[in-house]
Amino acid sequence: MDHDLKNFNLIRQESLIELGDVAVDVGACHGAYTSFFSSLLGNTGKIYCVELFPPTFQMLEMRFGHSKNIEFVNAAVSDTVGKEDMYAGDTNEEHNIVGHNMSHEPVAKVGEINSITLDELLKDEKEISLIKIDVEGAELKVLHGMKEIMKRTKSILIENHLDEIWPEIRKILIEDNGFKCYNIETEESVDMNSKRPYQCLCRRV
Repeated sequence: MDHDLKNFNLIRQESLIELGDVAVDVGACHGAYTSFFSSLLGNTGKIYCVELFPPTFQMLEMRFGHSKNIEFVNAAVSDTVGKEDMYAGDTNEEHNIVGHNMSHEPVAKVGEINSITLDELLKDEKEISLIKIDVEGAELKVLHGMKEIMKRTKSILIENHLDEIWPEIRKILIEDNGFKCYNIETEESVDMNSKRPYQCLCRRV
């Protein structure tokens, strides 16, 4: 996608990921970011590739299983360690743990999935260079479950899907944790009065 290519160029130009770093792809989907991150990290780096939907996860393992710098995690990233209801529909945006698509139309429950927090998953990592979050409406659950690791994270690239949770997302990132955030599409700063950007890059200052 065009916005993925723009993000890749931004990540490369700003040196957000370098050889030997640790990065996280939350909501890996078809693996575009996992593949890109892996190419930047080299054999001494590490990427956590996290995907909740089992068929998609199996595809990721088949596609990238030869890569020694990727750790695959089939789980929902949430605010608790345990289980989450899993929902799935006809499109990727309907594979989530919130039970509806981004138009608030209900999506069928297809089972349960193990859930994990980023605080638990990354507890042994001293520093994270970049966490990319694309979780189709579950952004707050992810952020609530990474309170500790957020202190050791340099940059967060997050897709924001729902207007109603954007004010709290904005508060957590900017006010509570001191990130400087930018709207990737408009290249403008995001502050506590900004409307929801589809994608924003938040950097530790």
